[in-house]
Amino acid sequence: MLAAKQVRSAVVIGYMLSITWIRRNLLSLVWLFATPFSILFIITVTTRGQAFVQGVIGSLLLVLVTVGTGLAGDGAWYRLEVKLLDYFIASPVHQIGFLLGIALAGLFFTTPALLVLIPLLVYLGLSLASLPLALLAVGMVWLFSSAIGYTVSTYVRNLRNGWQSGLALSVIVGILPPSFYPAELLPTNLLWLAYLLPTTHAVLLLRVLMGQTVNLSGWSPLLGWIMLTGLLLVSLFATSRAARWRQT
Repeated sequence: MLAAKQVRSAVVIGYMLSITWIRRNLLSLVWLFATPFSILFIITVTTRGQAFVQGVIGSLLLVLVTVGTGLAGDGAWYRLEVKLLDYFIASPVHQIGFLLGIALAGLFFTTPALLVLIPLLVYLGLSLASLPLALLAVGMVWLFSSAIGYTVSTYVRNLRNGWQSGLALSVIVGILPPSFYPAELLPTNLLWLAYLLPTTHAVLLLRVLMGQTVNLSGWSPLLGWIMLTGLLLVSLFATSRAARWRQT
């Protein structure tokens, strides 16, 4: 019953912080297109379309990672500027409920990009039967990124640091891993380091679901799902322990 109330609160928070604003300013839906689609365009042109599928996968994950790690700035805004966090602390909303709420708000802003990229993946080879597993994989990366972004937001002292931290995290989680390039290009020592990020496993799982062959040392789809689940649980646990709900 308590969990259901927190989920309902998260949906209300997400709607309040996104849909109500989108209805007044449709241009706010455009900003998430910029970086992922720019990288996709460059990759497509420079490889003459040979890396287009990899670029689409990377763009999808980067959109979700960006909106997740962007909570480092959004959360700081709600806490430092508009003092919205104070109202939720005084309410029955739990910290995880608030995290899910602002994460959903960010997800709603990605709708136009998702409506382009997900059907494009289906067109490029992702079967409808595999679509739920693909959405689960990228959704876990989104939650992981959101947990990290929110936790950082509770420690930053000013808004500028919040936005800068979110951008740095998006590079670390969304661009440095083998999102826009094949993981097979990485040397073994860097490959094992890449395995510590959920983005790597999500990309590899999407490639498998699209019928590609992945031959990497020590990796299998089973390991990918185990690592995705484990890293997400660790991030949520760390958030519940480390994030500062009541400021001192």
